[in-house]
Amino acid sequence: MKNRFFLFLFLFILLFSSCAQTHIGTSFYRGLLIRAENQDADAVSHFEDALSSSNVYVRQAAAEELARLMVGGTELSAKTAKRVRREISGYWAAAFDAVENTPDRKKVLSFLLGFEQETVSSDEARLFVLRECGRKGVSFTAGEYGAIEGHYAISSYKYAEALNFFRAFQEDDEWPFSLPEIFLEYPNLINDLGRALQFTVTGDEGLELFLRWDRNLEADSSDLRYRLLFYAARIARRRGNDERALSLFEQARLFAPDGEQSDACIWYILDISANKAFDVFISRLEQYVPYFYAGSFFDDILERFLQRLVSEREWERTINVFSLIKNCTAAEAIAGYAWIIARVIEEGYVDENGILLAMREANVAEGLSTAFKQISYDAGIRPLYYRRLSASALEQPFLVFPGETSSGGKPSPALEFLLGFFKNDAASLSEKYIAALEDELSPDELREVAQALAQADMYAQSIWLVAHYINNEDYTPLGIDMELWFPRPFKELVEKYAEETGFAPALLFGLIRTESAFQSGVVSRAGAVGLTQLMPDTAQEMAERIRRAGGPDYAAGEDGLDLSDPEQNIHIGAYYLNYLNARFEDLMLSLLAYNGGMNRIRRLRSASTMPVDLFLETISINETRNYGKRVMAAAAVYEELYYRQD
Repeated sequence: MKNRFFLFLFLFILLFSSCAQTHIGTSFYRGLLIRAENQDADAVSHFEDALSSSNVYVRQAAAEELARLMVGGTELSAKTAKRVRREISGYWAAAFDAVENTPDRKKVLSFLLGFEQETVSSDEARLFVLRECGRKGVSFTAGEYGAIEGHYAISSYKYAEALNFFRAFQEDDEWPFSLPEIFLEYPNLINDLGRALQFTVTGDEGLELFLRWDRNLEADSSDLRYRLLFYAARIARRRGNDERALSLFEQARLFAPDGEQSDACIWYILDISANKAFDVFISRLEQYVPYFYAGSFFDDILERFLQRLVSEREWERTINVFSLIKNCTAAEAIAGYAWIIARVIEEGYVDENGILLAMREANVAEGLSTAFKQISYDAGIRPLYYRRLSASALEQPFLVFPGETSSGGKPSPALEFLLGFFKNDAASLSEKYIAALEDELSPDELREVAQALAQADMYAQSIWLVAHYINNEDYTPLGIDMELWFPRPFKELVEKYAEETGFAPALLFGLIRTESAFQSGVVSRAGAVGLTQLMPDTAQEMAERIRRAGGPDYAAGEDGLDLSDPEQNIHIGAYYLNYLNARFEDLMLSLLAYNGGMNRIRRLRSASTMPVDLFLETISINETRNYGKRVMAAAAVYEELYYRQD
């Protein structure tokens, strides 16, 4: 009997503990939802409960919310304040540490100025520290105050305001002869001032200042020299002084602290050179390819240069560039150059010298075009557009996936914390927390979060998160990754209007994914609206054509067209693409006209005798050229994943 009693007691305690922990586990998310409705006082008790969570990320997030409430004027009990201080982490922990008891000036300045601009995330914490310093009698010099406010203005992209703060270092409108001491201690201030000068001052003030500070450096610091020369170069480039910018970027690269910063210098050097004479760019490319840290970082420049080469029919130079990049990791560029070489050989555009050069590069004596198509194919699936073309030409599989794997096991505390947003109807509040933790999660864990986002109809965020890990050069995508990267929201509507207009559903999915990432309410800076990004005037005209053809009268409502309505938008968008296709009689040209305008594409096409796939490569408008590739690549993925008939 006694044993039964103790067993019952143990089970009761276990059940009670489990229920209590479940309640605590939901408290943080409830608190966020309540606070989102501006009911701060009601949120406090939920965050206090969350401080007892077994999940460290829940406790830290709850502590941060309570700290923000406290700084905003909400009174917390002494016990809660003590628990907050114990659990708080990161930026807020540094803030409390700086002003606890008697504020430490060094700690305060380190907190306010020691973070790189990109990592500064809490203006509230800054204001809290400044307020506590004022309350406890800690003051700052004019220069220190200018540096503090300038640093934070830059984090909000307020460049003119930041420069005004930094002018506190001037005397009689003159900058100091040497780099101020506070810049030596907190070098990221050089970056801040560099941005402020780059984006505001029209003369040579910033350029001459940074070069003078570089010359007068007493300390032998590669990091300081890199920053001064790099931003001097950016300022020179902004002012149109290309030759000086090139020289300064070349000097800065020699002091770059790591491969990423070296790549940044090389990128600017090549970007400036890309519009110079062909051989100038090729010479600089030959000089710097051996120093590429991440080849994919240069895909965009190499693609833009390819547009110039194809437009001018510079086939031997195209082969020369391919020769320089073929062994780096710029997969997109390698696939593109190889495919173009294959096609121009196929079309008979390449002369005998070019053929010999290409044979040497491909190391074949025959089947030259096929050999380059194989090179394009072998660049992998990330260059999706060229992978589709080469796979079709070679009759090889477009997408190949390894066997599906699952990590299994209990989710990590970080993953458990993020999934809690979706289990507690707080998905809309999850984005900043996902961004903060994404680098801590494995691809398997990121996939779980992406699945949760998709299930919450947050498709744009899900697509972005999948891209974060799927584009890692060391990662091989799984089939489920591609399905998340290319989801099918609004499936019934897309398939309905694809069938009605005679398009493959895959094409319409590809267009919508490219245009809006399935965000029905999105409005572009140009004024395009909704899933298929229709301009209002175009939509009005197409809606009228639909009505006259016996379709629904979408403009009949009290407020006229509602382009945020998925059905209206998809129907009108599909109808418009069909309208263009009837005039161009080519799907790629129709897509280019959808993005770049019918008259512009008609004019460009009439001036070219190249096949459509090569004509695409000559379009000088980067957005339109890449748009055609992206939509067709996405359509091919949708076809392969969902509609291919084996």
